[in-house]
Amino acid sequence: MSKQILIGVDIGTSNIKAVATDTSLKILAEYSEITPFTHEKNFSEIDARKLAQTVISVASKAAQDAGGVVAAIAFTGFSETGFLLDETGNPLAPGLAWHDPRGLTEPIIKELGDFEFRARAGAPVNEIVSLSKTLWLNKEYPKTKGAKYFLSAPEWVAYCLGAEMVNELSLISRSGFFDVEARTPWLEAIALVGGGKDFLARLVVAGEVIGRVNQSAPENLRGAIITIAGHDHFTAAFYSGAINEGTLFDSMGTAEALLRTFKTSLPREAIAELAAANVGLSCSVIPDHYTLLGALPTGLTLERVCALVGVKTRAEKIALGEAALKVDSSTNTLQIVNDYHGLSVTNLDESASPAALFRAATEHLVKDSEQMVRLIEKFTGKSKEVIIAGGWIKNPMIASQKSKQFGEYKVSDAQEAGATGAAQFAGIAAGIINLAI
Repeated sequence: MSKQILIGVDIGTSNIKAVATDTSLKILAEYSEITPFTHEKNFSEIDARKLAQTVISVASKAAQDAGGVVAAIAFTGFSETGFLLDETGNPLAPGLAWHDPRGLTEPIIKELGDFEFRARAGAPVNEIVSLSKTLWLNKEYPKTKGAKYFLSAPEWVAYCLGAEMVNELSLISRSGFFDVEARTPWLEAIALVGGGKDFLARLVVAGEVIGRVNQSAPENLRGAIITIAGHDHFTAAFYSGAINEGTLFDSMGTAEALLRTFKTSLPREAIAELAAANVGLSCSVIPDHYTLLGALPTGLTLERVCALVGVKTRAEKIALGEAALKVDSSTNTLQIVNDYHGLSVTNLDESASPAALFRAATEHLVKDSEQMVRLIEKFTGKSKEVIIAGGWIKNPMIASQKSKQFGEYKVSDAQEAGATGAAQFAGIAAGIINLAI
């Protein structure tokens, strides 16, 4: 009898990654392709059908390399990029990348109010949330005004494989169409884009069975149970054992994601204050829980510093970190200002060096992280445990500063945590793996 395998797919901004695991989550095969966004200047959009075709192909190739019978498949990924569908389930416009600046915020403030939006959507009023992107699409693609349904990218791919139309709670929480604290569709926000009462589909939690792969899919995927694994950061935290109450998860990738999961909801004033500081509240990937997610451009800034001083390889970055440890902070005058769009360096003098710049940048970035953690803990209490993941924590300079920030912490050695976490939820949907919190 052929072995059972689980497929987890992480639909990322840059790449689509699929892993095939056995029922104990040992990776048997993995495959990836570039996410088929089209880019023009700082605009990035994606064709819905091309995305689905690419994701399904990636999943099929991972399954082929692993062999065996696919018991279940699950999808995780970014959430704000979604697709507006007509009554027959056909897409009416491309999806805009979460970082695409095309979005309209004025109608949100005018019709819903800044505080009310932050308090109910758990997000700041900006161009990232799906609501603002949809308002822009309504203007440029008139057919989208009054679209019948909205699906995030992972939900759309699952639907194309034969799943029912659903909205998973952690994904829809970041759309602006959902009252997160009340865990219900926000009808006034939906009405702003011409949507009706069924604009959002059946609400599900990660790991819930939503169908089986149909006969039009690649043969090696047919019949597999389908589920949604939720938001990629949450899925990675779940797989890393960092989504328990009292645990802070610090994921240091291109963006530094700070996650704290808890059960009791927050007052709306607190949700609004957090959202104003770019700490969003979402329903979690585990039942009856919420997760706070704060994001900082930490890894992006460090990469820009390395590029500025001509450091490219991992070994060179380690060496730069070791040299930075030897720099005396008390005499280091360099200062940086950073955001997602760029990096500025000031106070250069004769003592400036690549190591001094790297140290100054690291200390600045950790201060930003400390400030965000203090805000999170203001409403959730002091963290009992810190788990850090991502390649940057292996740099000696970053590790040293994180020790100062947190004291003791654990380093997660999880590989492909998003995709493997999705495979874990696939196993939960198939009844092969128990949901342990």
